[in-house]
Amino acid sequence: MPAGLEVLDGGLRTTVQDTGRRGGQALGIPPSGAQDGFALRIANLLVGNPPGGPLVVRADPGAAGLEITLGRLKLRALADHAVALTGADTGATVDGAPAPPAWSSFLLREGQTLACGLARQGARAYLAVHGGIDVPLYRGSRATHVNGGFGGLEGRPLEKGDRLPVGAASAAAVDLAGRRLRPDLVPRYAPPAEVRTVAGPEAHLFTAESVETFHGTLWKLNPKADRTGMRFIGPQLSFRPGRPRYLIEDAGQDPSNIVIDPGAPVGTVQVPSGVEPIVLGVDSPSIGGYARIAVVISTDMGRIGQIRPFEETRFVRVSHEEAVEILAQQEALLADPATIV
Repeated sequence: MPAGLEVLDGGLRTTVQDTGRRGGQALGIPPSGAQDGFALRIANLLVGNPPGGPLVVRADPGAAGLEITLGRLKLRALADHAVALTGADTGATVDGAPAPPAWSSFLLREGQTLACGLARQGARAYLAVHGGIDVPLYRGSRATHVNGGFGGLEGRPLEKGDRLPVGAASAAAVDLAGRRLRPDLVPRYAPPAEVRTVAGPEAHLFTAESVETFHGTLWKLNPKADRTGMRFIGPQLSFRPGRPRYLIEDAGQDPSNIVIDPGAPVGTVQVPSGVEPIVLGVDSPSIGGYARIAVVISTDMGRIGQIRPFEETRFVRVSHEEAVEILAQQEALLADPATIV
């Protein structure tokens, strides 16, 4: 049989993702890619695939895997494959028996069925297979953007009956089984989440009390949140009085409006009308016209992607220098051979 995977149940929402495409935001094309890039990159390392670059660079999208939102995916192997599951705990099984622990690689033999239940903790699981999911590239990436209808498998979530081709193997599947992430590095997704942010470009438009409230509140994730934007429920934030006349004339009466729609990188925290801060996700628009109180640092967007509806989150302030150092530490970890044991 040809190498690949047959979809028996696409789950609640499963898409093909790598670490995303670069260079499209000037054209209005979001980067897409894994919402939890760390989990996908580790999954790829476990099965011997190129992991791809960090969120802020994306020079290399890495191998494509599957992003499984809240679970329920079921696949049949069409050949022997080395696979790894990371991210949310879905209580996965192989032919009805418990699968090897998450954050490890194992051999999925031809004809065997891998099934994911509902996520028990965390919101998104990631499946990597040695060779990568071999769908066509779109602007240098295999990442799916469902709203745009491009990338991945026909630009859509997986459905029953789909067949996922897998790229050529460079090692025997059996030789890649049994690898695992160093136990002390396995993320914990229990709430409340602590998400680090730097000050946003318009933080000065908010009152000092509102900035303190933003960082001091345990915000609850709105169930309407998705890969475009993660909305958080909590107290209303206020803006400084006495805006210049040109801001009112050109941007309107709403104090959250700003004159020019600036670039809005992934992680930007906008607060329309001071209500429900929105963290822009990997499928978000490339510009936005609302005041930006903060920006989630790139390493912590993975934690944002694992928050479940109504779970609590605290936004913690760090400096730009600290954010750069945190990113450097993550990349050193991913490059260290001792990370995978």
